[in-house]
Amino acid sequence: MQSSNPAISVIRNTAGAYNFGGLEQGASISGTTTKSILLVLVTLIAGYFSMNYTMSSIWNTQTIPSALMYGSLILGVIVAFVTIFKPNLAPITAPIYAVLEGGALGSLSGVFEFKYPGIVSTAVMSTFVVVLTMLFLWKFRIVVPTQKFKSIITGAVGAIAVLYLINMVFSLFGGHLLPTSGPMAVLISLIVCTVAAFSLVLDFDNIEQSVNQGLPKYFEYYNAFSLLVTICWLYVEILKLLANREE
Repeated sequence: MQSSNPAISVIRNTAGAYNFGGLEQGASISGTTTKSILLVLVTLIAGYFSMNYTMSSIWNTQTIPSALMYGSLILGVIVAFVTIFKPNLAPITAPIYAVLEGGALGSLSGVFEFKYPGIVSTAVMSTFVVVLTMLFLWKFRIVVPTQKFKSIITGAVGAIAVLYLINMVFSLFGGHLLPTSGPMAVLISLIVCTVAAFSLVLDFDNIEQSVNQGLPKYFEYYNAFSLLVTICWLYVEILKLLANREE
């Protein structure tokens, strides 16, 4: 698995398997870029309304709208798996995923914003800066995704996923494997943010390769969806990093 993003592996394995009848019927970088911007905008708009609703609920009722946060998260995971296993549905499922992800992240952001005013705008801007920086580094081959590089990042992502899963199990019993505050929490968040950032380089590279090899038009939405997955992960990690620094 060359990419740390599971959605990208589907792109790579499917590339070249279609005879779509001409270049005009194939996915392109420009088409993927347009659809990526569209999905990010949808996520931001949904997140904005979700965050405002969450903050209003906390302010007026002193409760967090858990149904919005966890409901959107669970449905988003389901839609993500449908998209991964049925890429041809991406033109429908990718926008739905963007709305659901916006709802979940917006609600989470509302909780953080209520506790740390101004943190969300900083996290959003930081995420865009990181994405553009990694795109620049990849585009001008300052960072070259060699096979060793890919193996390291993929292994790191797998290790993080396992660590987070174990920590989730600990939290069910009232404990924490990972520190929630202090210098160690900041260091861990910084490391995870770095891995997420470099995962973007792998995603950019794999998308370019898959487009060059030949994909049908609907993969533009799938490509955009795969990037959105990584961008949302990066945003959450930056948000956590900023929160840990505030502790």
